[in-house]
Amino acid sequence: MTGVQTFVITQRNAPAGLKPATAGTASRTLDEALEAKAQIIELLELGHFQLRKWASNIPELLSDIPQEECLLSSKTFTGHDSCSLKVLGLKWEPTTDTFSFDVKSSIRPCTKRVILSEIAKIFDPLGFLAPLTIKAKCLLQRLWLLGIDWDSDPPEDVNSVWETFCNQLSILKDLRIPRCMTINNTLTYELHGFCDSSELAYGAVIYIRVSTADGLTQTRLVCAKARVAPIKKISLPRLELCAAVLLTNLAKFVLDTYLTKLTLHAIYLWSDSTVVLSWLRSHSSRWTTFVANRVGHIQDIFSTETCFSHSLTNIELNRSRDTLLIQSAHVRISQLWNQVYCAAL
Repeated sequence: MTGVQTFVITQRNAPAGLKPATAGTASRTLDEALEAKAQIIELLELGHFQLRKWASNIPELLSDIPQEECLLSSKTFTGHDSCSLKVLGLKWEPTTDTFSFDVKSSIRPCTKRVILSEIAKIFDPLGFLAPLTIKAKCLLQRLWLLGIDWDSDPPEDVNSVWETFCNQLSILKDLRIPRCMTINNTLTYELHGFCDSSELAYGAVIYIRVSTADGLTQTRLVCAKARVAPIKKISLPRLELCAAVLLTNLAKFVLDTYLTKLTLHAIYLWSDSTVVLSWLRSHSSRWTTFVANRVGHIQDIFSTETCFSHSLTNIELNRSRDTLLIQSAHVRISQLWNQVYCAAL
């Protein structure tokens, strides 16, 4: 038998968690984590590999690991020190078990080249910062439509928007996204997805809603994605349909990733567009090519009776219709996600 076949827990975690330079995995209980740690160590020793820079949100898991092989010091968990590490490009703080961001932005003259450079600096694979980064992408599209050269000065109003965006980047240091999506005595897991659009951009966001036997509920942000509306103007209902396609693809990605780890009891995909909902409840052949192709794509992946049967008609989604954009530097991204959508769950 091969090594991965021999070690049962390692076999479950190795394909997704082991990389050439790093290994990351999660367990439901301390006993399961200890067993996984022992099996991973034993497996890698077969190839004379040794794991270093150990880190965990549970100090007991590292109690038998030599201090020089641990990334975290003992005082880290007492509040006298802080430590973070990169997990597949995301900054993870083990002591608080949260993801955080450290985006350093220098105030430079607003040009198309600078905006593109600043956007590229923000690594956000799960879309946690989508409400903020989409503003810069919309601004870049506007410069493109104005025909501004890469290093030319833009209009004054564009400069003002860019300066506001750079100032808003400072809020990222206070943003914390919980990593763990489960709680003790979990009874049910529900996936809730929301999509919406404006004339500037459209996007989608996925949450996991957890309920316990005690009646407690908890909602966790899983991932999000936002896209700038195409340069060629299309109607708002069609943009809403594009948002529904984006949500469908995002939900499928989440399901493919988590179905082996969580048992979902319900899936809800929400849209506030009654036009989109009417399209989805009919056969795709009834509509024009643009609508038919996208409706057919959604219907091939999800049952419309199960997923797109509700609309958010009685919930205020917008502060200015575009729910993806931050309008004030005083509004934190985490508050935006929570106030706009979590209240609906």
